[in-house]
Amino acid sequence: MKRLLVLVAFVAMLCGCNTASTQNTTEIKDKPATDETTVRYLDALPADFNEDDLFAFILDYGGYDMIVDAWQMPDGDWLIPYHWCPEEEESFEVDEAGNLVEIEYKDPFEGNPYPVIHNPHFSFGTRNYGGETINFYKAPDSQEVVCTTDYKEISLDVVAVDTKTRRLQVKSNPKDWCWGEVEEEWQEGYRHPFVDLQGWVDEEWVCANTVTTCP
Repeated sequence: MKRLLVLVAFVAMLCGCNTASTQNTTEIKDKPATDETTVRYLDALPADFNEDDLFAFILDYGGYDMIVDAWQMPDGDWLIPYHWCPEEEESFEVDEAGNLVEIEYKDPFEGNPYPVIHNPHFSFGTRNYGGETINFYKAPDSQEVVCTTDYKEISLDVVAVDTKTRRLQVKSNPKDWCWGEVEEEWQEGYRHPFVDLQGWVDEEWVCANTVTTCP
């Protein structure tokens, strides 16, 4: 009986330690990739909307890479008060056979001014046009560098943001920037082998323009 009581007390102690550990852990909002992307619409801007907390991203949605300003709502979803598709300005494109075909552009948000998107795919290109080194930090408020890169204009997926430090948690996506299949095909400074980069980067390196470079 004494052995049983000791065992129960030991298990309870372990459970108590696990609970304390969980309560002291701050989790980043990184929703699973299997979560469905959905959109709803607001009639007006929320009362707590803050323009200073906007981030510029590239949003992959509805078959387009849109340039957007995005604001994270308290529930973790993203309000898109501004979006623009470069395809709006184009009336033709060249198909695989080399023929000009007319583009029929359809606004993925159907003209609604305040779309809110759940589980979006945000990305951006880096602004290190001169091959400057980009630091990837361990945390939004940390100076500990976990990795670096001097590859120019790479694409990074956005995992989370910190409005206080204006840093973004990012990761590299091989679908976005592993263009060359063999090393001889890589153009110096613009085509690179894939490198797994993860961490927090400063907002100064963000370019969300799919048409041209950022100033």
